[in-house]
Amino acid sequence: MSQETCVHASVHSVHIETFKRANFFPGLQAGPAYWNSIEDYRFAKERLYNQLFHGFGVVPGYLDSLQVQAEKTKGGLLTLLVSPGLAIDGEGRPLFLYEPQALVLDIKKFKPPCRVYLLIRYEEKPDEFSRNTENPDLEGYRKRLETARLAIACEIREPELEIELARIQLEEEQDGLVSGIRNTEDFCDPGPNSLDYRFVPWAARVKRGVSVYLEKFLTEVLEQSRSLGASGFEALPLASLRGMQTTALTAKMIIQSCGVFFDDIIHLLKPLFDLDHQILFEIAEYERDHEEAGRLWTTKNSYELSRTAMYDFGERLKTYSGAYGELHQLLRAHEAVMKGLRQILITKEVSGEDIRYLSYAMPHILLFEEERYTLVDSVDLGSAESLESHQVEFVDTSHPGTSNEAFFYPDGTLVRDTVKRWVGGAMRLRLRNLIKGRRLLIIRRTDIYRGSYSVELTLDGKVLRVLSVDTADTRRRWRNLFAVFEETDIGANSCELNFSIGEKGRDNSGSLWAYQVL
Repeated sequence: MSQETCVHASVHSVHIETFKRANFFPGLQAGPAYWNSIEDYRFAKERLYNQLFHGFGVVPGYLDSLQVQAEKTKGGLLTLLVSPGLAIDGEGRPLFLYEPQALVLDIKKFKPPCRVYLLIRYEEKPDEFSRNTENPDLEGYRKRLETARLAIACEIREPELEIELARIQLEEEQDGLVSGIRNTEDFCDPGPNSLDYRFVPWAARVKRGVSVYLEKFLTEVLEQSRSLGASGFEALPLASLRGMQTTALTAKMIIQSCGVFFDDIIHLLKPLFDLDHQILFEIAEYERDHEEAGRLWTTKNSYELSRTAMYDFGERLKTYSGAYGELHQLLRAHEAVMKGLRQILITKEVSGEDIRYLSYAMPHILLFEEERYTLVDSVDLGSAESLESHQVEFVDTSHPGTSNEAFFYPDGTLVRDTVKRWVGGAMRLRLRNLIKGRRLLIIRRTDIYRGSYSVELTLDGKVLRVLSVDTADTRRRWRNLFAVFEETDIGANSCELNFSIGEKGRDNSGSLWAYQVL
């Protein structure tokens, strides 16, 4: 077996005797062998428990965790000082080192260049001798001291029983000697004649558990955060929103697959606070850099509520002491940030009637008929590039024209847009960026100065929808006409739309938007 390999036998491969507890009854003759069997039973159970729940290696956080340091001593001795701690070997036995111990590295026993190991292994010592001067046959030790023995060796001979605390690559220096051992300054590259901790095995230490109720609540909050990050990024492409999605998803996966201890939950929440702060900052920065978009997220009450909750989250993190109630409050604060951000970035659910009167800049996300629609394409009739890329053309029309208009919606909002006007025939265009087999929502801004007419909308010359302009409005002239096509209607990544007005009808089209359920 190589020095680099330490193969530990699984618990299932170790022969375990049938466990039998002592059972006392009147007349039982309990001698030393019987009492020792009781102790052996207890110790065997302890070893099994250690193997199953703690594993092999140094136990972290107990006393000084068997840390090894190089010490300078008089007389030029190479001395290694091992601090108190506990380890568990491959048989589940506890290796206690109660006091600091110093070991002298006798360089004469080794031939550099070579590697040496500082090892610890289980040891029992009889303790508390009970003397019987009248009958020496009744003398003996009352206790067995569970302790450990340290050694420096050139190889690990029994990897199940010996635990490595450090290793050193010994190499002769300029004077042909090893003049000293250094404490490592670079964990990944300790160098020759330095303590190397990279291969020290560590056992698991049990911490406070998480109740099923807290785990359920934490999972729900993380799912809300993941969903907000995903939906929010579609509405506003900020790196911090994508970071929220990834971080929350990772934390949720850890909880659901591996589980966490109570004391670890705070380490999952701290990155969420950093992202909360970053998202709110980037929203304000994006708004300043894109004033032309007309998005006033920071003026909304929801933004201020999120910001207040974020600062509350931060203050609670600073004073967190590990109490159960405090963790609940931290989660509530983050949940409040997510709720405000959702109200800012993701449009509330709209009905068909609501769509007709949407006067603000069309959002990236629409919640319509209990489904979430994402903007996949748009047509700006005032942009030559947009007209060309969407192959906009007029078929069998007369008097086609283009005008830049500024009209009001019924809510009094003034909106500027480019309008294409024509008589008879149809406007034809091709949508891009579609996903096959996903429901499609088409919204078209329309000037209804001349109302009481209908437009036939066909998709790829097959599927027909009717857009109805029920009334005319000469003062508040903007309305949004819309149509929905089913999943089976979308068979390609692009499609042709045909807006037909008949032979003598008049139509006035503004910008168009295409949404799909993704």
